[in-house]
Formats: sequence, C-alpha cells, structure tokens
Amino acid sequence: MNCIRCNGEAGYNRVVVDTVSGRELGHFCRNCEFEEFGRALERLNTRDRSCVMCNRDGHVAVAPWTPTLADDGRQFVSEVDYDVTDRTPFLCDEHFHAVTDADDVEDEPPGRVRR
Repeated sequence: MNCIRCNGEAGYNRVVVDTVSGRELGHFCRNCEFEEFGRALERLNTRDRSCVMCNRDGHVAVAPWTPTLADDGRQFVSEVDYDVTDRTPFLCDEHFHAVTDADDVEDEPPGRVRR
C-alpha cells in the first residue's frame, strides 16, 4: 500500500476514498500528510463535507485507519478499517489534484478493502 503522493510505503495512516463511487484511490503516508496539512487534519473539527482548503463540496475523503484490538489474554490488532463520516476531512477535486499526483493513481477495482 503506497502513498498516493510520494509512492513510498504509506502504512496504516490515512486512506483516500472517492465518496461518489466508494472507491479507494490510494493512501497518504504520515510524512506527506504533515508536509501538506501539518497537524490540521488531526485537529479538524467540522461537521460538513466541504473541502478543508476551501468552501467547495468535498468529494474525496482522507479517512484515518482505525485499529480494532482483540483481547484474548494478550492484546493485538486484529483488524484495521476506516469510516467516512461527516467528521472525516474532505478535499474537493481541485485540491485533491493539487496535493497529490493523481494522474499516477493506478486503476483499482471498486469497493472497500478490509486489511
């Protein structure tokens, strides 16, 4: 799972989702997130789906991965998933293309991927 911006290893930081189709477009690594947004996405407190950089409608969600812990005497991460809600940061198409190299995103089949 590579970063949509730098093509390096993204890890389980943030997933980039087209909210119209529900398709995962890629992932953001921690370094690219900080370079583009600083700590703003962590502190964002919004309840609408507008772009975090302007007032246009946000169609691309930048959702954090959330681990689920299993506890059978020893805690471990059993699953990692994400939810796109009204509190998720969104980007409009213009700002999505400005902060990513979106033309290099390879086509993936539609649908969510559970990891």
